[in-house]
Amino acid sequence: MGEELVIGRRSEHSGAGKSRAIIPGIALFSLAILALLQSLSAAEIDESKLPPPAETQVDFARDIKPIFQAECLRCHSGERPKSNYRLTSREEALKGGNDGLDILPGQSARSPLIHYVARLIPDLEMPPDGKGHPLTGEQIGLLRAWIDQGVSWETNAPEPKFEFLATPIVGFTSVSGDSHKFRELYWQREDWNGGLDEFEMLAHPSLDSKLTVSGRFLLDDYKVSLESRKNELGFVRFGWSQYRKYFDDTGGFYPGFATNSFSLNRDSHEDIGKASVDLGLTLPNLPSIVLGYEYQYRAGNESTLQWGPVSDGTTTKNIYPGNKEVSERVNILKLDLGFEREKFSISDNVRLEWYDLSTRRLNGTSYTLGTTNISFADARESTSYLQGANTFHVDGQLTSWLFASGGYLYSKLTEDSSMNVSYLNPAALDLTLPSWGWQAPRLELERESHVFSLSTRVGPWQGLSLSLGVQQEWTRQTGVGTASNSLTLPFGPIYENWLGIENMFSDLDRSILTREAALRFTKIPFTTLHAEGRWQTEDLGQYEQETGSINQFMRHTDASTDLKDLRAGFNTSPWTRVSLSGRYRHYESETDYDHLLKKTGEGYPAFLRWRESINDEYETKLALNLASWLKTGLSYQYRATDYHVASYPVTTNPATSLPADITSGNNLQAGTYAAHIASFNATLTPWQRAFLSSTFSYENARTVTAANGSDAVAPYAGDIYSVIFSGTYALDAKTSLSASYSFSSGDFTQDGLTAGLATGIDYHQHSLQAALKRQLNKNTSVGFQYRFYRYDEPSSAGKNDFEAHAFFATLSLRLP
Repeated sequence: MGEELVIGRRSEHSGAGKSRAIIPGIALFSLAILALLQSLSAAEIDESKLPPPAETQVDFARDIKPIFQAECLRCHSGERPKSNYRLTSREEALKGGNDGLDILPGQSARSPLIHYVARLIPDLEMPPDGKGHPLTGEQIGLLRAWIDQGVSWETNAPEPKFEFLATPIVGFTSVSGDSHKFRELYWQREDWNGGLDEFEMLAHPSLDSKLTVSGRFLLDDYKVSLESRKNELGFVRFGWSQYRKYFDDTGGFYPGFATNSFSLNRDSHEDIGKASVDLGLTLPNLPSIVLGYEYQYRAGNESTLQWGPVSDGTTTKNIYPGNKEVSERVNILKLDLGFEREKFSISDNVRLEWYDLSTRRLNGTSYTLGTTNISFADARESTSYLQGANTFHVDGQLTSWLFASGGYLYSKLTEDSSMNVSYLNPAALDLTLPSWGWQAPRLELERESHVFSLSTRVGPWQGLSLSLGVQQEWTRQTGVGTASNSLTLPFGPIYENWLGIENMFSDLDRSILTREAALRFTKIPFTTLHAEGRWQTEDLGQYEQETGSINQFMRHTDASTDLKDLRAGFNTSPWTRVSLSGRYRHYESETDYDHLLKKTGEGYPAFLRWRESINDEYETKLALNLASWLKTGLSYQYRATDYHVASYPVTTNPATSLPADITSGNNLQAGTYAAHIASFNATLTPWQRAFLSSTFSYENARTVTAANGSDAVAPYAGDIYSVIFSGTYALDAKTSLSASYSFSSGDFTQDGLTAGLATGIDYHQHSLQAALKRQLNKNTSVGFQYRFYRYDEPSSAGKNDFEAHAFFATLSLRLP
């Protein structure tokens, strides 16, 4: 947890302004002290401890560039390099950074860069622990010789000022069978498709600036991003993307009916997109500032599992499909401030979010086979909220063996919602039947949260490192609302509030304390041991009340939850060709309920005394490199969870109010879950031109829910098999063939027809792809691809089966 992001808020009081003014002063003072220490350290450098320069003519590309790429460029490149020092060009390397010149051509023994990589200056060792591997004497010798010989750099042709890449694509997909199921599974339509599968343009107006435009334009799948960046100044970034998600609007399946399934036969889909713009200022030695705006949206129709009842004589089954219209919009305004100085970083992040959601569900509530008598429930809901959050975070590598971080988060949410439910008679056309509705025009919610977090990592000492963390959260939430009913009589008046106006109140107070600890030991040769623990205590106070209706109630419950999550594992590789790892996890959660007040109603959680869940997981992996051309891996996982609950005794049937032995209220096993997951993979490179890989996995899972002996609730158990094969073969230097095949099969059908409805799924899914690619010249290539899909679903008697064929052609162009 030592490097986890922890959060917090800058003070909003008058002291905040002073703090902002003090921070640059502290930074300048720190830089002055650091420069002084560096000069003192440089004066005390014992050059006899430096490895001697290499006695060879150094080639930058061969000898120096690999060292930079492996150990240096991680921190000393990009828009905000450490110490404002870049090693990306000769000019940048010789210019130096915040601490002055790092390379003195011809004088390697006096160059600070050599002192850092030779680890002769305490707390300025490069690369720092955890950021790379200490350089060897041979590598330092090469760097010394490179500096003494004049700091040569690559003499390749200059980087082009303009680059362009585009990949047009065109194709056709034919589907026989359930095209709606095909769209849902593969997120694409049948018929023609095409556009730009990929495009990118890079421009370099100067050595320290870059303009990038990239994206794709396909049918119902778009993405474009634009970024202009200048080193040591800032950037402007814009992005927009949208894709389409499809839904199959077929409902349930019951073989006992003449019409055993129903479909709305709509082109059900949602368009999901996001647009954003960011302005960044990254001036040297000053805090970075990023101001941004983001807009997210989702709109369309989706299918739901809220299936309605269908009747045939005295038999009724819930198989009529449900549908929901969705319109969702989110506006986000963000401000990010960041300040880094050597081993410390400070950040402050502000978010303001405006959210709007409106939905409409139209669900069948009654349908009789052989008639047109369909009744519906029309549910319309709207929600809007404003949420603000501010996080403050600070961390620092205090010493080579001590890292610490901490922060604070404050967030507040204000939400308004409304709901209107109308129950319509058959087709809403028969005026001789009554209809009624339920309205909640005012539902208001407010929530405020404070979160403090601290963490640290110490070590390693003799291969042992320790991480510790603690987080405290307080949340206060209040809600109010009103609701009423209406009744419309045939050819008569409309009665509003005929059952009275309902008033609803709720309060929620929650406090969560989380502690985490982790150990890591690497002293055993070729082996790493690790152990982690998380302990969490939650105290919750919940108050709910409803007045003014025939179902009024009042509840006041205090609950406390204790959670512990323990993990331990190892990985070892005692031989070059063998690697073994294992992991064990134990998770426990127990909640106790103290019901201070219960009046007129046993709603959740007023009937519970306590509940708990216990989870155990085991996992092991074995990797074998049997030969240079064959690598294999085997893994196995086991997961098991037990759910227990205790309630107050229930001796009366709530539906009939007659005596019944529902439950004694003692310790009940509410459910169990168990799964075995095994997989095997292999990678083969039998010839230089060929690459083959395969994966096989098998999962057996079983979920059992206690239902007081009811035949309507059967165990949800089954098996899933999956196989993946892929391969590539180079016919010659310009032509390659590739192919892949995947197969998945699952059987989770349940025999519940006698007392309920057969649920679960039995399916077989095949996918095959084959491609040919030909390089026409340096900048142009063509590709052809064939795809085959097949899906069988015996559990729906083939209603969802399909077979599809697709052909695509691509042309890739690159300039210069």
